[in-house]
Amino acid sequence: MRTLLFILGTLPALVPRAQSLDEHLERAVKLNPGLQARYAEFEAALVRSAQVSGLPDPTLSIGYFISPVETRVGPQRARFSLTQMFPWFGTLGVQAEATDLLAEARYQAFLEARNELVYKVRMAYYPLHELDRAVELERADLEILRSHQDLALARFESGKGRMVDVLRTELAINEAEVDIALLEERREPLRVAFVRTVGYAEDVPVSTRDSLGLVDLSLLRPADSLAMDPRLHELDLRVDAALSQAEAARRMGAPRMGLGIDYVVVDERTDMDLPDNGRDVIMPMFSVSLPIYRSKYRSGVEEAEALQRSYELLRVQRGNDLAAAYETARYEAYKAARMAQLMDAQIAVNERILELLLAAYSGNGSDFEEVLRTQQQLLRQRLMRLSALREHHAAIARIDLLTAKRP
Repeated sequence: MRTLLFILGTLPALVPRAQSLDEHLERAVKLNPGLQARYAEFEAALVRSAQVSGLPDPTLSIGYFISPVETRVGPQRARFSLTQMFPWFGTLGVQAEATDLLAEARYQAFLEARNELVYKVRMAYYPLHELDRAVELERADLEILRSHQDLALARFESGKGRMVDVLRTELAINEAEVDIALLEERREPLRVAFVRTVGYAEDVPVSTRDSLGLVDLSLLRPADSLAMDPRLHELDLRVDAALSQAEAARRMGAPRMGLGIDYVVVDERTDMDLPDNGRDVIMPMFSVSLPIYRSKYRSGVEEAEALQRSYELLRVQRGNDLAAAYETARYEAYKAARMAQLMDAQIAVNERILELLLAAYSGNGSDFEEVLRTQQQLLRQRLMRLSALREHHAAIARIDLLTAKRP
């Protein structure tokens, strides 16, 4: 955990000010409890290596003879035995290797969770960004409608226009005001969802001043960058760990050896004086376990080999899923980009048409209804462009997730 805190400690401190999307992403990595839990799992797996690579505890036995056993040099009073068992050569190393590989797999799971979190934050941000820009467009359009109403009213008062043009503009203004009110009401649920996704404990203001443009799709990393996916690395590590576990199970089926020593306390004989009278006994010992019940060792090997096959198949499936998802996301990004470009062209043409219609209306008072229709169509096209930009960046975020690219 100290390593993570050191890395995260370099991030800017949380302050209540307008922040960019990148700053929100940094704070999400720091604050999100689910991500912290994944890192804690990695830490727990990391320290497990010491548990499996150490020797078993030695055994100390103490015995006292209630009825002393008589020997030539005196009666035996007590016995002390100390024994240390040793697994077969290389067993501890293989077990530690399997544990270290599983710990590294946990770290890859942490990286995958981090990338997923970044993706979720971006997906919660883009709708909020679209809504704020939509409100700006609606308000600007409202001001234009009011200017149209002033123009229609002036022409009516001068006797050159019709009252119906003023009323039609009033209807359009009323619709625009309702649309703005609904959009503003919708912002709070989107803001709360974004704040909670990041992991802020309190309600903080969210600014969406980032400028979102079209991404050059030719600069996207090719599909072979899918190999950077942390889940693929995790499955590779689990395959290697399963191989080590199978080897460890085989070695556990080999005999274990033990070295020890017995110390026997002997009292002196009082009925005669002999050489070495009462001398304590020291006896070195060597023991060997007999692994004759082989089924448990065979099942351990078979379990590890089955896990290995499972992880290999999961890796193949993951690769297939990544390739399919990448192509789908790339198409979605391309489609949304083309739609945004189409809207740019349509907006430019409609702006020119609107200029001509306004000039004609100012001159002879004709086609005011067409002016309003074109104005509304222009607003719809601008809103469609915003929607296309949101979909474009959502697809780019998906591609970044699939290719393990950090923004």
